[in-house]
Amino acid sequence: MKWKNKGHEFDAYAKGLVRDFRELGNQFYIFGAGLIGGELKDIIEKTGCFAGFIDNDRRKQKISLDEYLERGRDGLIIIATDDKNIPVIEEQLVCAGLKKERDFYEYRTFMKKIFPFLSVYANHQVYTELAQICLTERCTLRCRKCAHGCYAVGGETQDMDVETAKKSADYFFRYVDIVKEFVLIGGEPFLYKKLGEMVAYIGEKYREKIVIFSITTNGTIIPGEELLHLCRRYHVTIRISDYSAQVKRLEEKYGQLKERLERNQIAYTMSDRDGLWMDYGFESVDRKRRGGGAEELLQVFGSCRTPCREIRGSRYYYCVMARSVSDNLGMGLGKEDYLDLDEINGDKKILLEYEMGFSGKGYLDMCNHCRGAEAVKYPIPAGEQIKSPRWEGK
Repeated sequence: MKWKNKGHEFDAYAKGLVRDFRELGNQFYIFGAGLIGGELKDIIEKTGCFAGFIDNDRRKQKISLDEYLERGRDGLIIIATDDKNIPVIEEQLVCAGLKKERDFYEYRTFMKKIFPFLSVYANHQVYTELAQICLTERCTLRCRKCAHGCYAVGGETQDMDVETAKKSADYFFRYVDIVKEFVLIGGEPFLYKKLGEMVAYIGEKYREKIVIFSITTNGTIIPGEELLHLCRRYHVTIRISDYSAQVKRLEEKYGQLKERLERNQIAYTMSDRDGLWMDYGFESVDRKRRGGGAEELLQVFGSCRTPCREIRGSRYYYCVMARSVSDNLGMGLGKEDYLDLDEINGDKKILLEYEMGFSGKGYLDMCNHCRGAEAVKYPIPAGEQIKSPRWEGK
């Protein structure tokens, strides 16, 4: 979307949301004290406006719906349950005299369409779902169709220097108050020599603003004890991308890595071994060459709305893949496709608008070479190698 009234695009929309929120006591209740509710609580608590859980299960109950009603409906309710129970609870709330999308919301609608606006307009806090610092473009694998184009990067490529990496975190957390997941990525981040220093820096200064602090790895490198100690200290989750279906020798590596993480009591996740990637078409799609114009690029961007932000110094990139692929494949695109945080004068409304897809052009230059949301129609094996991985034989 193109900016038409920069810094004020959502003023009219947010006015009604804030009015309703104020009338409901400036606080949130979560209906559902299970897994979904617990994950949502970790975010809402950081606003300082979490009032508690409501649940129909007396074993999980913090307060009952009757108690909430007796208190005078003193908070907005977010329904955080599995899909089959949402209509049941909605009917229960309506029968109690509450109005959908005024007194209560289903959690996905709330997190996408309500919470980011209330955060800025009512609480002067910026919330974002996912942001990353790409510490290195170097990788130990050479994956076909890598969404960051790391297969084209040589071992001599310079990593982000640690002072720039720290500056990137400083800029991000100067303006962003709550982030659901903050990720240190690559390439392969365990190649980054100062990774431990970055974990400690972010963990010490900004951990309270982060719900999930993570590192994404392909599992080819076993981290040392000092780094593991820091990951445990700052509650870092290790996200392992399982490519063993394509690289058989990785099964042994994964076993070693998981054993080391478990011994150090570090949380980790493994992706699906038989998972699929999407071919975004970066090297084959060229919309302009076949007659596409700005309107098509606006549609591509509007239907995609990737959550994958990247911070590099003061430059805040809407799509980490657009920036990294352009750089790593030498495409030279999107040189101005970022928000310079030095130039917004602390205006959190501008940052919110950017998060929601507003910019000067309304799209990214890389949209010309990307399938966007249509990429789901082009599945490919995850981690298929174009040549022998660099770690083999070491």
